[in-house]
Amino acid sequence: MFESTTTNYFSDEQLDHHTSVTTRTYVIDTSVLLSDPWALRKFAEHAVVVPVVVITELEAKRHHPELGWFARQALRLLEDLRSTYERLDQPVPINVDGGTLRVELNHQDQSGLPAAFRGTEGDHRILACALNLQLEGHDTTLVTKDVPLRVKAGAVGLAADEYHAQDVVFTGYTGMESLHTTAETLDALYREGRAEVAGAEDLPVHCGVTLTSNTQSALGRVCADGTVRLVRGDSQAFGVQGRSAEQRVALDLLLDSSVGIVSIGGRAGTGKSALALCAGLEAVLERNEHRRIVVFRPLYAVGGQNLGYLPGSETEKMNPWAQAVFDTLDGLVSDNVMAEIQARDLIEVLPLTHIRGRSLHDSFVIVDEAQSLERNVLLTVLSRLGRGSRVVLTHDVAQRDNLRVGRHDGVQAVIEKLKDHQLFAHITLQRSERSAIAELVTDLLEDNH
Repeated sequence: MFESTTTNYFSDEQLDHHTSVTTRTYVIDTSVLLSDPWALRKFAEHAVVVPVVVITELEAKRHHPELGWFARQALRLLEDLRSTYERLDQPVPINVDGGTLRVELNHQDQSGLPAAFRGTEGDHRILACALNLQLEGHDTTLVTKDVPLRVKAGAVGLAADEYHAQDVVFTGYTGMESLHTTAETLDALYREGRAEVAGAEDLPVHCGVTLTSNTQSALGRVCADGTVRLVRGDSQAFGVQGRSAEQRVALDLLLDSSVGIVSIGGRAGTGKSALALCAGLEAVLERNEHRRIVVFRPLYAVGGQNLGYLPGSETEKMNPWAQAVFDTLDGLVSDNVMAEIQARDLIEVLPLTHIRGRSLHDSFVIVDEAQSLERNVLLTVLSRLGRGSRVVLTHDVAQRDNLRVGRHDGVQAVIEKLKDHQLFAHITLQRSERSAIAELVTDLLEDNH
């Protein structure tokens, strides 16, 4: 056991605040800091406890290709506090609200845990720390993004909660709305290609709009000035036309070089990847707007198999992921075009682990299966875009292979944060273009979520 003398780092005002407000004790696990390295500052006037095993786990993640930066930032924050206050084994100020932080070296006794929960695993040591603090009389809550750990905490009678400071209010934004308007307005839209439509000024920029009057209908997209521009049904990218209203709006967005980030959601088979790839080929081969297409895919196979455990070189390891991209292309372009694409290396398929440290210039970037990416990883991807580059995020939140990402985390949180920004657009595709069997299975997946 460790003992230390007590040093007072608090002003009289902060001490008065602590005596007048009932503070809670929040035990933070590693997953929280890997999600938000600055989470320690976001617990208001309450006491934050970091079990020492969390620091060990952060150290082990320092060089992780996706999480390493977040681990280093969290450790740097702790180091800044250490250099300021010299020691962290007793409470030190962490924010202006009077909150405190300490690294807990004691309370490692696991005798209060069931036999199945005892051991050297980090989760069990964090659980023991939180439970022992509660047994001492502290109003303790374990904060973790790890679902199994929250379940274990509940099993031993310990309060547990998910980290909510980064939460956004999920509105279910699909990127499509319907408005009723006058025949005169639709006539002007078809004649001029743009028109003022009542109600459109209240919609996010780049939102698709189905417009109807008593006699006709039209498809449009909201512009930054609140007007609506016509979306033409005959627009195509590399010979592919949109079939549904959502696909036509998606194609219009993909072909608009002023929209730097395009998010395309939808169930399996709705055409997300096909539209993105065709738009990329149109931009590279026909319009010469970019030099190449770069497709990043997260390495979360169905069942969670890790790339490192597969045989062969890096290129051979990536083949199962790259093949999905070329399978999509195979049904869209001729053999001659496919041969040209491969001969000129116009499409590069890479694991997402290669994104950090790169600046992607003059590239049409596609992040496929983005639903498996945590929000901070997604923001890292977006920060890599260099001069003359655009990015398309394709995703289906019903098919997440990364268990750390919830349905409304990651890409959904990014959509809610960025919608209505002039550089960002989102559209959710609704109609499946695959077989009836695939649609049936997709419906079952949706029902289970």
